[in-house]
Amino acid sequence: MSISGTDGLGMRLPGVNASTADAKKLQVAQEFEAMFIHQMLKSMRNTVPKDENTSTGRRIFTEMMDEQIANTASRTGSFGLAQIIYKELTGKDEMPMNTPPKASEKQVETWVNEASASTNMDKNLIKAVIHQESGGNSLARSDKGAKGLMQLMDPTAKEMGVINSYNGRENIMGGTKYLKLLLERFNGDESKALAAYNAGPTAVENYGTVPPFQETQNYVKNVLQYREQLSQETAL
Repeated sequence: MSISGTDGLGMRLPGVNASTADAKKLQVAQEFEAMFIHQMLKSMRNTVPKDENTSTGRRIFTEMMDEQIANTASRTGSFGLAQIIYKELTGKDEMPMNTPPKASEKQVETWVNEASASTNMDKNLIKAVIHQESGGNSLARSDKGAKGLMQLMDPTAKEMGVINSYNGRENIMGGTKYLKLLLERFNGDESKALAAYNAGPTAVENYGTVPPFQETQNYVKNVLQYREQLSQETAL
């Protein structure tokens, strides 16, 4: 992934994800996978006895739905065929991800509210983590490879079901889900959960408390202080 510079937090921002040639090869790979999936769905439907009463409109709708399913699956890499083809065409293991536009504050607010409602998490805690991690920049990328609003590492993103960490909604939903799992793991202890978000759960378990790392201790303090500030502002 090419780099276009850094933001105010010292985080790298994604630039163009692939060369023009690679982008065309990616498109070819995805189109081929889409055609393959479409034909597969069509073949599967042909094994089901046809209903003579099915209207022409229904058949057209079904065909369009199968095409949409195929296109979506190829873009998200659900089947993995496009990745295999892309690797053969370019020799590169990782396909570039489409980088969406930078999310607005209003969008972030909407996604935070959604994540809070679906997980029963304090929305101000989610906001505080986002503030500390990326300053609200959905396109932020750290030197270690953490991405997006809640700075998800690729293995964590994958585990939480996040396909594109630069997709603000996906990132917040995945990051909130991970934070909730950490809270459950540490019996609701917010300091330990936040320390685990920053330094990893193993470090917290090894020390039995917030690890004596300056970065992690500052992280926990800053997140909790900012959450408290947000809570006071909300109460006014």
